[in-house]
Amino acid sequence: MKRVVLFAAALFVASCASEPPRAAAGKGARVESCHYEARVAKTTPLLLDVRVQCAARGPLAFVASERPAARHISKIVDARGRALERQGATFSMLSDAVTTASFSYRVDLDGVARDAESFDIALRSGRSLIAPASTWILRPEPHTGHTEITLRVHTPKDMGFVTGLTPVGDGYRMDAHEVRVSTYAVFGPRHIETLMLPGPLSQAQESSSQSRLTVAFADGPLDLKRQVVTDWVGGSARAVGKFWGGFPVQHGLVVVLPSEGQRGVSFGKVLPESSPGIVIVLGEKSDAESLKDDWVLVHELFHLGFPSFQGEGKWLDEGLATYYEPIIRARAGTKTENEVWGEFAHAMPQGLPAMQNEGLENTKSYRGIYWGGALVALLADVEIRERSRGKQGLEAGLLKVLEAGGNASEVWTLDQAMRVCDASAGLGTLRALAARHAHRGSPVDLDALWRKLGVVRLRRGVRLTDDAPLSQIRKAIVFGAP
Repeated sequence: MKRVVLFAAALFVASCASEPPRAAAGKGARVESCHYEARVAKTTPLLLDVRVQCAARGPLAFVASERPAARHISKIVDARGRALERQGATFSMLSDAVTTASFSYRVDLDGVARDAESFDIALRSGRSLIAPASTWILRPEPHTGHTEITLRVHTPKDMGFVTGLTPVGDGYRMDAHEVRVSTYAVFGPRHIETLMLPGPLSQAQESSSQSRLTVAFADGPLDLKRQVVTDWVGGSARAVGKFWGGFPVQHGLVVVLPSEGQRGVSFGKVLPESSPGIVIVLGEKSDAESLKDDWVLVHELFHLGFPSFQGEGKWLDEGLATYYEPIIRARAGTKTENEVWGEFAHAMPQGLPAMQNEGLENTKSYRGIYWGGALVALLADVEIRERSRGKQGLEAGLLKVLEAGGNASEVWTLDQAMRVCDASAGLGTLRALAARHAHRGSPVDLDALWRKLGVVRLRRGVRLTDDAPLSQIRKAIVFGAP
């Protein structure tokens, strides 16, 4: 039940995030680059003053990506002290002949947090405040897509700051198109640790590159010692890195958000731009056993190695993470083969209605998206292993996608991701499955698949038999052996 509840919450958050309309732009207008200087003006409530200077051709506009934030933006004036024209979440420069756009504004982050009460927008946690950069960086329009944004953040000596944005010198950078889904930031984290891990594909390519994963604790009560939590994050990251041949991104952030009175991990989410950040909601009453049983962090960390999609492919993105999370944990020794197949055999039937009736792209069911996508991954994995005579599985294709630059910070089309993945085995397996199940329904004989794999469903759990036709493939799926 835990997994079902969390998936419902994840889809609810995603469905409520509406994208603001693009600002109207004058003919020939264009933003070449922008630099933002953000400074904490007051800590209680948390007020952020931001100065912006852009190389541009006007007329220009600047947009609040998060609508609850727009209501708490004030003092927005240009370099001559003139107020920008305001229409909803859009702020327009008055001049149409600018070559340099300079203006400043103030954001009341505590005000946003009171309205939103969401770490996707702004959330107060004791002396810490979590707010993605999308909440307090006004997005320039019109931009080229790759218009560079640089940023520096200044806080008082007694207030720390951490973000998943890509570090450059004493600041950070991102492209303008990344602002809408820019990663988490924490004002006033209570503790920060830096973990160094084998870098992207370093194990697969025998290189010595390293990745940096920052672990930041938001303020709040935790029974566990922070070092125990940091070790758990590091162990999960190394397990995921082993699957991907090295931690899949160069920079990453995990924010631990304590949840008063709760036990275990109740929720997790990735924001991928410009480097990925993850928030993990960890119960105050958690103990070492609850961390050992957790699946959420590995699921979220897995996402970092696969590209993001826009308006399509959620079933593949979430399905792959759902499929490989228990496998990764089994390879790390925190889950047994029997437990993996018990979970698959009892949960994957939830994906059948989407696959057989409505189509994975059409379903509104979180069970259909997550477990239907996981079932597609299983079918692809089995077929590739059968047809290659055990020489490779689906994961070989996923590594090719990552090798081609397809991590979570990159937006690909669904077809592009499937083509690169399929090319590894030369079979077209994922595209064929998508043709049958993405936009329409097609039958799936799941019971026959369990028999071939030697998975016998019991009332609770499963019994595994080693005399089934595909029992060796079943073992190879879990343990990675040929």
